[in-house]
Amino acid sequence: MSNETTARMGGNLGYDVVFPIDAMHTFAMAGPDGERIPAEQLAKATGAVLHAMRFAKVVDTEAVLKAV
Repeated sequence: MSNETTARMGGNLGYDVVFPIDAMHTFAMAGPDGERIPAEQLAKATGAVLHAMRFAKVVDTEAVLKAV
């Protein structure tokens, strides 16, 4: 989840952040109610937040490699 924090801070500081969602790794966590949240669901939520709140352009690794 620190990847999301780093991307948010970069966006807040005015950087054009590109976030390759398939290069990120996370793990399952328990929510505040104790329910287990699968890693895949957390990764999707991270991508959704970064995109919807305009902190970063969420792409896949292939798009990054094509751009360099």
